[in-house]
Amino acid sequence: MEEPFLTFQKFNDPEVAVEMAAKLKEHRIEVVLDDSGKLFDPSFANNFLEREIRIKLRAADFEEADRVLKLFYRKQADRVEEDYYLYQFTDSELMDIIRNPDEWGYLDYALAQKILQEHGISIPSGELKRFQDEKMRLLSRPEASDKSWTWLGYLMALLAAPLGMIIGFSMAFMQRTLPDGQRLFAYNEQDRREGKRILTLASVCLACWILAWLWFWKR
Repeated sequence: MEEPFLTFQKFNDPEVAVEMAAKLKEHRIEVVLDDSGKLFDPSFANNFLEREIRIKLRAADFEEADRVLKLFYRKQADRVEEDYYLYQFTDSELMDIIRNPDEWGYLDYALAQKILQEHGISIPSGELKRFQDEKMRLLSRPEASDKSWTWLGYLMALLAAPLGMIIGFSMAFMQRTLPDGQRLFAYNEQDRREGKRILTLASVCLACWILAWLWFWKR
């Protein structure tokens, strides 16, 4: 079976997305641009546009894409003017970017390192790798669902089976993609078991509803 394309980065600005995609293609990395399209904005505040553009790659290309983009944006950081907002950050805030690059983006990550170096703070490559490993371990931890969400799932399974099936399926089988391309279940094992129970209960209730409707319809 062909390896699927997974979300690598998300953008609201199409120019940034196209630029990044072009850079990856230069290095023979196959890219899919997924544009959510244009949605009508009744307030007219966003010029009728509200978009989420996703760059999708095969999981096997995530590591190489990360290397390529870090190198590219390291060079781009030298061209950033000093009125860029990161120049107003404290050293502590810049270190937070270094520790959480997935929350900021490649340019800010590279620029944060550059500014810290200008402040006399040089971060060795080994330390950067340690930060990356720590962040990956944190992101790898499965989430614990809100108990009210679990109870809502059971309630919907009884009263609105299709909705209960959606909640149960998402709890049991929903996955997320890590920055290195790994795919992990979103919820912990206990919540996944609850999701499977909700899915089973909702399926049984839906079947009973269908049978009851057929029985009354044939009378």
